[in-house]
Amino acid sequence: MPEAPFVPVIPAGGAGTRLWPLSRRARPKFLLDLTGQGTSLLQDTVSRLAPLADAPPVVVTGAMHRAAVREQLGGPEVARIVAEPSPRNSMPAIALAAALIEREHPGAVLGSFAADHLIGDREAFARAVAVARDAAAQGYLVTLGIQPTHPATGFGYIERSAGDAASGPDSPARPDRPLARPGGPGALPAGAHGVDRFVEKPDRERAEEFLASGRFLWNAGMFLARASWLLDELALQLPALAAGVREIAAAHGTAQEGAVLERVWPRLTAIAIDHALAEPLAAEGKVAVVPASVGWDDVGDFAALARQLRERPDGTRAASGDGADDGDVRVLGGAQVDAVSSRATVYGSTDRHIALVGLDGISIVDTEDALLVLADAQAQDLSRLVARLEGHGLDRLR
Repeated sequence: MPEAPFVPVIPAGGAGTRLWPLSRRARPKFLLDLTGQGTSLLQDTVSRLAPLADAPPVVVTGAMHRAAVREQLGGPEVARIVAEPSPRNSMPAIALAAALIEREHPGAVLGSFAADHLIGDREAFARAVAVARDAAAQGYLVTLGIQPTHPATGFGYIERSAGDAASGPDSPARPDRPLARPGGPGALPAGAHGVDRFVEKPDRERAEEFLASGRFLWNAGMFLARASWLLDELALQLPALAAGVREIAAAHGTAQEGAVLERVWPRLTAIAIDHALAEPLAAEGKVAVVPASVGWDDVGDFAALARQLRERPDGTRAASGDGADDGDVRVLGGAQVDAVSSRATVYGSTDRHIALVGLDGISIVDTEDALLVLADAQAQDLSRLVARLEGHGLDRLR
């Protein structure tokens, strides 16, 4: 039996408020080169998936970003761009792509991958996707679970089924792996494991317990499934959402396409795929996970970005300084920085000369219309400040 074709889906949305003022509504995180590598996060994602795909990826983005996405990616042979009229969270975006794929590539497996994450080990990523693709073909919703390296409280977690704690993508078949059952998913391939549940972001104590148990993985929001299977399961959970995206897909390429999209899209339930499908299907034994150590980072805030720049020094330059103890200052962009006894990350290309003395663990973002000075330890709090801009009459800065 020939292998089902694989079509990547890349939801490209969100404002990235915890990376303001680099990331703005008009120029969000996924369009930026945040590591100094010469490519945006979106371009890096497409490049990573291209060798694994049997058709160009479907990039679902906001209407206001469609032109910028096309400018970065080029023609339809590189990526197919679908513009959503308004943000409705991840499930409608993925479901619309699934409906288009279902019509054009019958039997295809889709894989949804965020446009704004980093993957350091592409070979390990390709191996994990291959296992997940096989499991998806057997009738599962499959997620890539990131092997945790510390008790993080900023990520959701995936709990593997009991007895599966110590295995990985290259592990041999296990006797406790579920067998095919009538009317249900098939047998899982080696390296894929059942999922008991998804857990929201825990507090520190629970995160430490999760790490110690060996059963939990970070939820990076990467999901694979057969396109038709995903929509059929969605029809059981949220029938109006599944019917709506199939109606939009049926009108695609016709004179009614725009009118149907404008009429149906605002009525679709705004919900994440985790809540719409992953959690309820895990309770039914229809979700599998492939543990993956791929050098993943969601680059979710300036603390994470500072860590990336220190791990990838080729993308940055050190600040200048006359003292013998200048610390560790990394600069992304053309900013002129002089530092003494400081540990900081500086982002900027203005003509301003930036001088640092005795600062530890900060990020400085210098743009033409805003200057941010942030303690990396409180990087998660930045979104609270951005939320206040409109109330202060500064909505133009968002």
